[in-house]
Amino acid sequence: MTASSQNPPGALPPEAPSTGRSLMGDMRDAYSSAAFATFGIAVPAPAGSPETPSEEAPVVAPLHTAPLPMSPVQVTAGVISAAMAHGAGTPDDIAQAEQDAGIIFDPQRAQDIWDAAYDQARAEVREEIAERGRQLAVMADFKHRLYAVLRLCEGRPVTHHLPVGAIVGAAADSLPPTEVSFPMVLKWTGGVTVPNIHSDREQLVVECESAYGGRAELIVEGDDRAALASLLDPQVRDIHATCATEGCGTVDDYDASDPAMFGWSRLQIAALGDAPRWYCSDMCVFDALARAGHELAAEDRAAAVDPDEQGPQLPDHTIDEEAVANDGQADGVARCLRCGCTEAQACEGGCHWIPNRDMVELCSACATPAELFYAAGGAR
Repeated sequence: MTASSQNPPGALPPEAPSTGRSLMGDMRDAYSSAAFATFGIAVPAPAGSPETPSEEAPVVAPLHTAPLPMSPVQVTAGVISAAMAHGAGTPDDIAQAEQDAGIIFDPQRAQDIWDAAYDQARAEVREEIAERGRQLAVMADFKHRLYAVLRLCEGRPVTHHLPVGAIVGAAADSLPPTEVSFPMVLKWTGGVTVPNIHSDREQLVVECESAYGGRAELIVEGDDRAALASLLDPQVRDIHATCATEGCGTVDDYDASDPAMFGWSRLQIAALGDAPRWYCSDMCVFDALARAGHELAAEDRAAAVDPDEQGPQLPDHTIDEEAVANDGQADGVARCLRCGCTEAQACEGGCHWIPNRDMVELCSACATPAELFYAAGGAR
């Protein structure tokens, strides 16, 4: 007799299929669901499970929609609910469940992560700075080599040929510009040009030539022109010094046809009212002109009227008692403030009254160029 014959069909209830799942498996499933909902982590299913397709069956990608993101509070509540549903009743059990799910903040781990990121950033910055330093060193070396080659070509015409060995030698023995001790030699070609005579810069270009025949220009501006001119003459000359040549600067009436007068010049400066004088050389003529310029400038300054030091002087129309005593009559006429001329006794060559800023009696012969310009209607 078999068991099947002793147990009629339907005598025993059907047995429930064994799932083989334990309490910890259910909790892991809950943790996995919470982790997937939050972090998108898919836990692989064990081999042979219904979720795993068999090797014989065709693999069909299931259609899943992306789950909605859950907040940290929802994830924590899900983990605690799953732990309590599986018998976790103490705070330690709940804390352990949260630790297993990876939702507890670990300060030490966070500090380790920050330290690692900081060290990595510092290492990257140090490497970048070192790379920049290497690049600058290479660029500085190239710059010094370029300057050395340019110094080798300086002053040479464009048609000049240099051997390769000279160029390589100059680049190999390159020095910083501050250590160069070989000046460029220039020779004056005799030409001087003014680029723009109407410019306020007063620029002067001295045309020169290098030792190799190349063209060079020396640019001098402003007061440097006079300074350079004074330095070019090694001797300091005094324009008021007396020439050692006999007869130089005198008004003697020499015979211009005399061979001894060859190279002499006769100069008369009309502004000073001086007689013509003989000078033995061009330098003495230049000194005479310079002396005349100084004297005329001194007279002009002495004759100028300074409104800050002298008040307006009106013409004196009162009777001069001294003039009455001397001349027997009162002249009471307008006189020039500087030369004393009147309308009846004008200056030699003629003169006339001119208006001026100081409103004084001033004749045209005594007026300065600025006063004449003002009288003509300018700068009012």
